[in-house]
Amino acid sequence: MLKQLLGEFLKLDGVSAAVVVGRDGFVIESAVNGKVDTDALGAMASTGMGTSEAMGNELGKGELRQMLVELDRGPILLSPLSADELIAIIADTDVNIGRIRYELKKNRERLIAAL
Repeated sequence: MLKQLLGEFLKLDGVSAAVVVGRDGFVIESAVNGKVDTDALGAMASTGMGTSEAMGNELGKGELRQMLVELDRGPILLSPLSADELIAIIADTDVNIGRIRYELKKNRERLIAAL
């Protein structure tokens, strides 16, 4: 079920990968269009998320809900699903970020239930 839910993100124009990662950096499940090193993504996403959460806590800004990394060749969206898992979505430059955020919000509970 989780793989199917992740595959739904690939139907969005410009999305090349949707990956669920454990906080330990290991990939739990992925749906990929093209070449993406999901193991490297998992390790880096977990580290980046942990650092951003620590920054939010240190600054008294509360819990991290979503993180957007804007890069020259497209964004990476990271969001915690639970205390132990997060989702990383990789996209191209011409993607509609708002649509990804909407679909993630709409499907968050289904993703969590499938873990």
